[in-house]
Amino acid sequence: MFNNLKYLILSFIFINSTILYAGCGGCQVNNNVKPKEESSAFVTTIPYSGKIDGFVIASCNKCNFGQYGQRKCSMGIKVNQMVYEVKNYNHDHSKAHNHDGICNALRIAHVSGKIQGYDFIADTFELIDRPTK
Repeated sequence: MFNNLKYLILSFIFINSTILYAGCGGCQVNNNVKPKEESSAFVTTIPYSGKIDGFVIASCNKCNFGQYGQRKCSMGIKVNQMVYEVKNYNHDHSKAHNHDGICNALRIAHVSGKIQGYDFIADTFELIDRPTK
């Protein structure tokens, strides 16, 4: 008798817990959405193809991203705790040490291109300026 009651209680708890965590089902999430030509999303993961398009954190690899093995400053992007050196982009080093330059501040950049190994091969790379009022 006690074993049957024990199984009945465990079954009741299991069924109710799955109902509580299942959600309403009304959202109809579709993960097969085709990206637009330009994205306004913040890049948080690198897809299997390596192609990214969106906003990233950008700064100096040596000064702000801890890549101390590099001999000179270079532009880098950070996606989900990984740092990638930017290729096909030349930053203006004369502005790098300004108060908002890449050696002194983390910046937001809109990028598109492909991750290959530890490098980001940029098709486009644009540091975002302060918004106007």
